[in-house]
Amino acid sequence: MSAARGLLRFWWLVVLGLAAGVVGAGALISHEPPTIYTANDTVLVNSADAPYLRTVQPAAPVTTASKSSSKKKKQATVKSTTPAPTPPDTQVLVNAANLYPLFMQSDEIRKLRISLYGPTPGRVTANAIASSTNTYGVYHPSPLPVIMVKATSRRSKSAQKLAVDTVKAFGIWIVRHQQEAGVPRSQRINVEQLRVRVQSSSGTTYSLPAFAALVCVLAFCGLAVLADRVWPRRAEATEAGGARMAPSRHVA
Repeated sequence: MSAARGLLRFWWLVVLGLAAGVVGAGALISHEPPTIYTANDTVLVNSADAPYLRTVQPAAPVTTASKSSSKKKKQATVKSTTPAPTPPDTQVLVNAANLYPLFMQSDEIRKLRISLYGPTPGRVTANAIASSTNTYGVYHPSPLPVIMVKATSRRSKSAQKLAVDTVKAFGIWIVRHQQEAGVPRSQRINVEQLRVRVQSSSGTTYSLPAFAALVCVLAFCGLAVLADRVWPRRAEATEAGGARMAPSRHVA
């Protein structure tokens, strides 16, 4: 009862503690890092003949012409032979997967993406899966024709849009250059989107600010109870003083 009486008597201390707790929690929240979302877009580097769907590479027949001569008449014969099938050539696609991340992060692709889909806040990085760089700066290429495009932003939708738009812009860019170079469709390299995944890497936590606000309020509540005991009410003080001044009666 004495604690509740102190809180009611010094209620302004409780209110002051609540205000201080809110201000302190807000200050801690303002210093917390914002939530960062990362969108991972997995891209496969492939070709028209789909080498990863076959065991051998189809071989085109080779036509050779030979001439036979005789005294009466000269004849020309044409022979068509089919070479033995060979394993599909996937190294070209692997080399392209290690090179294309440089183009995806270039200013040219960024400008093309903005012109096609508009500006999106965030940052884009790309690298071939399983590639690495050691402490001496030596690059080890990836053995797989797969590229990971990472887009980071403070909004989940922005991160996903940035990753998808980058892949689309690069696909348009590579087709334009293939057409300008006169590359036949059967010989073109293309990129195929496999999967887009969005996840949050860091964010604001409210446990520490809430704990700090609670401690602040409890501290001011304790101060109110202590103040009630140090400075008692005027009526109580008067009664205590009168009790000390009253003469004692002795019975004869």
